[in-house]
Amino acid sequence: MKALVTGATGFIGSHMAELLLADGWDVVCPVRNMGTHGHVEGLPVCCVPVSELEAQLRKQGPVDYVFHIAGATRATTYQGYRAANVEMTRSLLELFARDPWKHVLKRFILVSSQAAAGPSDEQGTPVTEADPPSPLSLYGRSKLEAEEVALSFRGRLPVTIVRPSTVFGPRDRDVLGVFKAARLRLAPYISGPARRVSIIYVEDLTHGILVAALSARAEGRTYFLANSDPVVWREFALDVARVMGCKALALPVPLSAMKVATIVGEIAGRLTGSAKLLRPEKLEEMRQLAWICSADRAFRELNWKACTPLDQAIAKTSRWYKTHGWV
Repeated sequence: MKALVTGATGFIGSHMAELLLADGWDVVCPVRNMGTHGHVEGLPVCCVPVSELEAQLRKQGPVDYVFHIAGATRATTYQGYRAANVEMTRSLLELFARDPWKHVLKRFILVSSQAAAGPSDEQGTPVTEADPPSPLSLYGRSKLEAEEVALSFRGRLPVTIVRPSTVFGPRDRDVLGVFKAARLRLAPYISGPARRVSIIYVEDLTHGILVAALSARAEGRTYFLANSDPVVWREFALDVARVMGCKALALPVPLSAMKVATIVGEIAGRLTGSAKLLRPEKLEEMRQLAWICSADRAFRELNWKACTPLDQAIAKTSRWYKTHGWV
C-alpha cells in the first residue's frame, strides 16, 4: 500500500508515518521546506515539496490512501486558520477528485479535532457524533468548516473524518508544560470545580486512524477517538508527576491569572506575528468544566478502543522528553 501523509514532520503525522512504515507501507510526505524534514528525518519516507505535489504524484504514481493531518492549531486570525485548515483540505480533495487519482484512492482521512464539536455540558454528558457541533474557538470553527468541505466531496471520494480528543505523547508540545511542571514538583490546574477532559495517547490515536481508513463501514462517517475514561485535569497533572518519580504540589491557578497570561500571549503574538499557546480564545476553551466525548461509535462500528494504560503512556512520553532534553 502507498499512503500520502500530510503533517508528517509534526507530532501526530510523524507517528502516523512510523506506524505505516512498520506495517510495510510506502509513505509520501509533502513538506514545505525540503531542507528540514522534522520528525521524519532519517525515516525511509519520500518527501516531496508541497508546491510540486501533483507533478511528483504523476511522476511517482498514485497513492491508495490520504491521511490529511497537517493544519494550524495556532493562528492570530481566522483567515490564518482558514488558509491552513480549510483551504488546504479543499485543495487536496480537489486534487484527488481528479483523474487519475479518484479511480485509485481507497480513502481520504481527515484528522479533525474535538474542538470542532465543542465542549460537553457542565454535567459532563459525553458529546457524540450525532450532537450539533458548537465550537468555541476560531480553531474549532476552522476544523468544523474543514469537515463540511470534506463531507461535500462524498459521492466523489471515499471520505472519513476522525476527531481526536486532547492528544499527548512523545514530540507533543501542547501538554509538554505539564511534564515540565512535574520536574519542578508542581501540578498546576485551573482553580474551582474539577475540570474533566477526554484524552488519548498518540499511538492509540494513530492506530484508530488506520483502522478507520481500512474499514469499509467508515466511509462517509465521523468518529471521535478518545480513551474510554476522561481524566480530571488536576489528577492527570499529579499522575504525571507521580509516574515521573516526583512528589508534586497541586497548584490551583485562578482564572484571573490565566486571563492575564492570555492577554500577554496575545500581545506577544501580535508583536512577533506568531500565535502563542495561551491566548484569549484558548482561555474560553480552558474555562469549560468538561471536554468529554464518546468513542462508542468507533468501538461499535470499527471494533476500536484505546488500549494503552494511562501510566504506561505517561511513562513512555516522559522517557522521550528526558532522552531528547525537552524536560
